[in-house]
Amino acid sequence: MKKLLTLTLFLSLAATAQDNKVQISEESLLEIAKNEDTPQLDEIKAALLSAKAQEGEADDALGTEFYAGYNHARTKEKGLITFMPVFSPITQYQVGVRKNFKYGLQGNVYTSIDQRSKEDNTYKDLTTATYALELNLDLWKDLFGRLTRRKLENATIMTKQAKLQADVNEKVFKIGLRRVYWSLVANNQKLKISKDLYQTALKQAKDARKRKSNSIADRSEVARYESQVASRKGSMLYLEYEKENILKQLRSMLPSLSGKSVELGNYSLNKTVFEVLECTALIDKIGGVPYQYTQYDELAKLLKQVQVNQEVIDESHDDIDLKLATQFRKTGVGSEQVATNEYEGSLSDAMDDMNDNDRSGYSYGLQLTIPLGVKGNDTAEVKKEYNKRKLRASIVNMENNLVATHKQISKSIKVLGEVIKTQKENSKHLSVRLSEMKKKYNQARIPEYVLIQDQDALLSSDLSIVDTQLAILNTLLDYFVVFSETPCSFNRI
Repeated sequence: MKKLLTLTLFLSLAATAQDNKVQISEESLLEIAKNEDTPQLDEIKAALLSAKAQEGEADDALGTEFYAGYNHARTKEKGLITFMPVFSPITQYQVGVRKNFKYGLQGNVYTSIDQRSKEDNTYKDLTTATYALELNLDLWKDLFGRLTRRKLENATIMTKQAKLQADVNEKVFKIGLRRVYWSLVANNQKLKISKDLYQTALKQAKDARKRKSNSIADRSEVARYESQVASRKGSMLYLEYEKENILKQLRSMLPSLSGKSVELGNYSLNKTVFEVLECTALIDKIGGVPYQYTQYDELAKLLKQVQVNQEVIDESHDDIDLKLATQFRKTGVGSEQVATNEYEGSLSDAMDDMNDNDRSGYSYGLQLTIPLGVKGNDTAEVKKEYNKRKLRASIVNMENNLVATHKQISKSIKVLGEVIKTQKENSKHLSVRLSEMKKKYNQARIPEYVLIQDQDALLSSDLSIVDTQLAILNTLLDYFVVFSETPCSFNRI
């Protein structure tokens, strides 16, 4: 029974460990990112939602608004003059609809009812009904909606820009994910090389100890080989440390991998090298900057439109303002004498009076606002200069980045390709030399430190090849950050 329980526990732990293991490939990581709400993708979506919200707020400011009001007042105060009655209670109602238009116009249509009485009932429910239309027009600062329309247009443009930027940032995130994956592959390749040489160092140290026991080698030779073992082990441990840092970065990008043991699946470096060369050849054939493969040029155009509108908005910050306010109204009064010094009214009487008699009227007025002092002017200049420099910097950076990235990609990859070619040639020669040095060492023609130096030189050269290969991949991935629509297989679009 005890053995059965032990076996069951072992199988359970094994199953749990298996569940916590995940093999990754470039394709599987991209698939996880596609189906998972990562913190980075949440931030990208949040930026887009923020732009949409700001556009919605700008549109809401021009929305139609219904309003209603009610007021009731009662007092026992006494009038200053006997023939001036103090009305109490007073009840007022108002219902209306108002709207701001994008052409510097504000409209307000409402109806109101004012009903008044006197405590001694000499005046009872005297009613005034009013229909009114108010139109307020900006005659200077926002004439014909000069500012309002630009603010609305900028809000719409910024939403378009945010949509494009969200698409760009999502692709940048996926490219960053691919960059981490290939860093993991490069680390794995260097670990393989280091482990092979570590095993060689262990064997050489064992042989040295055997020769010492046979009085063929001395302590210094054994110490040198033991030192080599420690050095190789230290290099391996540092690569393991680098691997953990890369995995930490990967888990921060894809939280679903947290708590799981991540292992590299199968990968083909030869296939990847072929795809890189194929993609580089395609880029070489392109003459000028391939704007059809990027979205940054569209972002720059949108920012230029924002810049034009923003300059007009900023210039008006401390400008004078002149507004025209007009009102057209029609009223009716319900107040009938029912006895000596007694008057009575009702809403129906007020409406009848409005329909039977011309009680219309109008009013208009001008309001001029002139900012005084120097603060307003200084603030306007600061805002204008800030927005000008900020937008201009973004536009220039985008345009320069497009040209510089495309211009340098081919040269950079060609140079790195030549570096790899040279490094491989160096490793080839070092390998031949190391083979000959082993023979000479076995024949006791060279000291052990010469052999160790050649082994270290070959290790360094092989590791440099891996680093340069990773640099080529990262250079091409940097190109895809800008020209995200480049039609080649390595782009993974």
